[in-house]
Amino acid sequence: MIQEISSKMDYALLLTESDPNINLVEDYLEKGQLYGYFINEEPVSFIAVIKKSDSEVEIKNILTLQEHRGHGYAKSLIQYIEKMYQNIPTIYVSTANSSMINIAFYTKLGYHYSHRIEEFFIKYYPQEIYENGLQAVDLLYFKKSLVGLN
Repeated sequence: MIQEISSKMDYALLLTESDPNINLVEDYLEKGQLYGYFINEEPVSFIAVIKKSDSEVEIKNILTLQEHRGHGYAKSLIQYIEKMYQNIPTIYVSTANSSMINIAFYTKLGYHYSHRIEEFFIKYYPQEIYENGLQAVDLLYFKKSLVGLN
């Protein structure tokens, strides 16, 4: 079951597992909404979104608790957001250049590369981040047109 989480700031620290900058996490939680996939009344997967304008929505964070990964909860949350904002023309999601699994996941869900913010992880994260033997340097954006997907 998916539902909005009203006590979203209570999850800020947990969400740093997928976005280690607590200041950025708190900022987008304050400005946006947090939804959870609940099992037995406990959230096991999360998605934070911001409606940036009447034409754009951005997914800011997706996290599934380690022991619940691989069951399609993140995919279900993304599809829920896409349906909720189906009248918004474009939805964006971003990830690090080093996040190969995320890049493949978003591509499989129909997202296409849009643009990058160079050296984002160098400028905004005090600790170096490495995944798959690569340093996270650039923030890559992917987008999907929601118009006509009803």
